[in-house]
Amino acid sequence: MVDQRIKYYTEATDLKDFLENLPSIFGKEGDVIKQDRNEIKVIPLGDKVVCVKSFNRITLFNRFMYSWVRASKAERSYYIAKLLLKKGIYTPLPLGYVEVKGKWGLLEKSYYVSLWQNYDFLMSDVIKREDNEAKEILTEFSRFMATKVHPAGIWHGDLSTGNILVIKDHDNCYTFSMIDLNRITFKKRISPRQGIRNLQKLTNRPVPLSIMAEAYALASKNDPAKFASLLIISQIIYSFFRKQIKRILHSLKPKYKG
Repeated sequence: MVDQRIKYYTEATDLKDFLENLPSIFGKEGDVIKQDRNEIKVIPLGDKVVCVKSFNRITLFNRFMYSWVRASKAERSYYIAKLLLKKGIYTPLPLGYVEVKGKWGLLEKSYYVSLWQNYDFLMSDVIKREDNEAKEILTEFSRFMATKVHPAGIWHGDLSTGNILVIKDHDNCYTFSMIDLNRITFKKRISPRQGIRNLQKLTNRPVPLSIMAEAYALASKNDPAKFASLLIISQIIYSFFRKQIKRILHSLKPKYKG
């Protein structure tokens, strides 16, 4: 049996026991809300409901990197969340992180823990709709990116529709909360022409792309027609290279005879 060492960090003293025992608790408790490459669970904890993301598939190379060279994805998520909140960008409140290391101090698993955040929509549901509310949400989101996120130097490297929570208040106004934070980086400056390209992963449909581009352009005092063309072309190029990379990776997979 390989010895395991559990490292955890939190500023909440009432969570220390939970985090210390999280590797054994995670498999037994909570409700799964997402399970693919990583697993996300919601777990009731006293008067709180916490969201735990388990980073499961770690390559051997990354096990070395996250053990001795770089912060783990869980640790990065925790500190990025704190920075986002400091800059006035919503994200579920970070509570702590856990790392499990085995033989030679190699990272085996890590967990990021945040407070569960209620929301009204996922952007993935909004982007499929064609009603007035969906158009309003896309418009407000683009303004949010153009006037708050990108001027603060925040670049979400995995800005997909599943990583944006939409919250509707009593006055029918919308706020946005970012999740899946590991690929966020902070830059000195993001120009509007660079920023509009950050929306390219959200959809390949021309109508919502045009809605977002127009709103982004107007909010950043640029030409809506030029920004619509820029975003649509950027999305086409992104989709083309993504397909080529997938084709190459598929060809490299070992083929088994039946």
